[in-house]
Amino acid sequence: MDIILHLGGNPIRAAKAAELALQYPDATVVISSEGGDHGLSYYDAAGIDRSRITVDMQAWDTVTNFTHTYKLLRRLGITRLFVVTDSSHMPRALAIAEQVWGGRVPIEGHSYQDGDAYKTSDATHIKIDTWRAWMWRRLGILPYWISVRQERSGFVSTERHSFLELGF
Repeated sequence: MDIILHLGGNPIRAAKAAELALQYPDATVVISSEGGDHGLSYYDAAGIDRSRITVDMQAWDTVTNFTHTYKLLRRLGITRLFVVTDSSHMPRALAIAEQVWGGRVPIEGHSYQDGDAYKTSDATHIKIDTWRAWMWRRLGILPYWISVRQERSGFVSTERHSFLELGF
């Protein structure tokens, strides 16, 4: 099954995800967010049936967008992953996705806007988050910053998504 993974944080990303959902009518949309406006109005306006949409509010950053939806996507029978986010956020999102999924499924990035410049300051975030995703996949350890989790977690799940979660 094709999965359209709409990374939360900016509801306008839903416009691109809804466009993909129209292009791939058998795909399931998974919105991974820490809360707030998921952009469901974009899906409604595009005529996307809500039964095709799953909202998962367990993530609090880009790494957990992927690690916390991993089991869900496997249960759905993922065969291909479409990642939807901002153009400037895409390099980091795809680097993390590759670490989490490690060649198990084809991954395609689809940004809601083109032409955003990749910021060289994001290179550090890419390295750190790629390392965190690598640790999760290979060792079952999820390192994270406690302050970020507390700041962004409207819903804090008691379900463990790794062997060991390390807050710094």
